[in-house]
Amino acid sequence: MSAIKKFFFLSLVILVLSLLFWGVYNLSFKKNESKTTDNDAKKEDPVSTPADKKIAPKILPISDEAVFSPVITEKENTIKYYSKNTGQVFEIDFDGKNKKSLSTTELPGLSGVAWSPDQTKVITRFDRLEETSFFFYDYAQNKGVALKKNLDETVWQNSGNKIFYKYYDPKTKERTLNISDPDGTNWQKLTDLSHKNIAIVQVPKTGLVSFWNRPDAFSETLFETIPTIGGEKKTIFQGKFGADYLWNSSGNNVLVSHSDQKEGQKIQLAVMNYNGGEFRNLLAPTMVSKCAWSKNNKFVYCAVPGNIPDNAIMPKDYLENKFTTIDTFWRINTETAEQARILEKDQLTDQVDATNLFLNEDESSLFFINRKDGKLYRLDM
Repeated sequence: MSAIKKFFFLSLVILVLSLLFWGVYNLSFKKNESKTTDNDAKKEDPVSTPADKKIAPKILPISDEAVFSPVITEKENTIKYYSKNTGQVFEIDFDGKNKKSLSTTELPGLSGVAWSPDQTKVITRFDRLEETSFFFYDYAQNKGVALKKNLDETVWQNSGNKIFYKYYDPKTKERTLNISDPDGTNWQKLTDLSHKNIAIVQVPKTGLVSFWNRPDAFSETLFETIPTIGGEKKTIFQGKFGADYLWNSSGNNVLVSHSDQKEGQKIQLAVMNYNGGEFRNLLAPTMVSKCAWSKNNKFVYCAVPGNIPDNAIMPKDYLENKFTTIDTFWRINTETAEQARILEKDQLTDQVDATNLFLNEDESSLFFINRKDGKLYRLDM
């Protein structure tokens, strides 16, 4: 082979090797660069950065003591309540700050409070020496009066101009549902009652008042209504044991919780219309005492109880405070039964047994009383 051919062949081999080396190097460099870029992108991705994630909802204590009847004031950013310890009235911010006293009068034996719709009047209940008594007080006029004896249930008419109450006549042994002025005057009997323990609620936006025997799982619950001016009773619903009810604000639908059977150990949630029709199981094992309707009357916000003893009779044992629950929080569509968690399990840092649920105006916060300590709490949604 001539010198020229050898030189050409050697140059060609060197060129091929150079190109091959360059290709391998370039491919390796690009791959590493791509990995570095991808890693950097992940680090800079705001969706993946924990610090930039939406802050998880939390449950926060609002009061520093056990409370009765917390209500959002007309300011819409404060809550007032009666102290369960002293009977005094306080007002606090939604975050539990700026607590101030509205009444320094102590009320020994206070066991319940019902605010009038405009929050200017109250009916207070006292249990002393195995005797129950009720007292009406008008904050606007700074005066009050004791209601007559032998009452064991009182609620406000939706207008706040009247009260409904159950009366027991010790002489005749008769139990009656009545309506009167808040101080007990100008009373009128609406109907006779066949049960001792009765719940009374006026049907929203109607001239009807509903009533039913309180749930105990041993008795079938009879859900009835009667006009507030008196008239014929109407049975809305029956056939369920341990049932309880919660009207929505329109009066078109009512939430129902009931035992799965007589002396049952399971509780179920359902919804029906104002006539007792269109009954739908919402597939949520909770009670209406652990729920609140949304403003649009489509959803309910509920605490669903856990940690229920296997031998518990529901809801009787729970209502008799034989145990407390560990709740999770859900939003339920009453039209479709679709359920969504308000809090994930890992966000529940505190164990709560929620009752007396209510929402603020824009439904950004859910308030409740924790039965474990009687304090008021706020859940941000």
